[in-house]
Amino acid sequence: MPFADAKQVLPEKINKNTITITAPKTGELGKNYFYCSNGERCSTEQVVREYYKNKGYQVMRAEYSFWKGVFVLAFLDELYPKTLNTKSESKLFDIENKNVTSEELNQKLNVIRKSNIQNFINTQIAKHEQGSYIRWLDEWEIEGYKNPTEYFKSPIVQEFLAKIDSKTFCKILKHTIDDYKRNPVGTPDYIVWNSKEMIFVEVKRKNETLKPEQIEWGEFLIKNKIPYKILRVK
Repeated sequence: MPFADAKQVLPEKINKNTITITAPKTGELGKNYFYCSNGERCSTEQVVREYYKNKGYQVMRAEYSFWKGVFVLAFLDELYPKTLNTKSESKLFDIENKNVTSEELNQKLNVIRKSNIQNFINTQIAKHEQGSYIRWLDEWEIEGYKNPTEYFKSPIVQEFLAKIDSKTFCKILKHTIDDYKRNPVGTPDYIVWNSKEMIFVEVKRKNETLKPEQIEWGEFLIKNKIPYKILRVK
């Protein structure tokens, strides 16, 4: 077997959390690789969205840019104190406090842990909107919303914030604090939930490899008993 076709060897606990589903191929390379059940060409991620929606789950995109934005909002006062209450549209004003310590962030985390997560994040959003531009919150489009801040105010994210428990939420923030220079690179593509459970979902095609950061996040979620799945499409 050529080396390029060799299957990636993954930790057993990752393999045990892998589900494989099927979808017809379009024969096209790139994004529109599959057909969804309505007969339209679609991406691997759209197949997974449809799979969970058909099972009655809410589906929310929640990869790197989502959790980076959440992290910045959570620690807005510590990371971007100069932007607060200072109106400026200049991107040059996006100044992160490089001197903030992990001790300061962990002290704030203790406050967040005791908070209503939805109320806390919405308060932070309102605080940011009274201040200046921050690229992690104002720069790029997510799911059709012009920037992360607008996405965080959307119905699906608001439902997520009302659903997630503070313990799980803070575990993710804590893991990011512990490796702030790299995290949250590698966070799963989607979070799905119904009335009984919430699952972090990484999306891959059948033989697509996981990056080291994705494996690390998967192992972290499993270790902390946060439901996690890799959903592969073939």
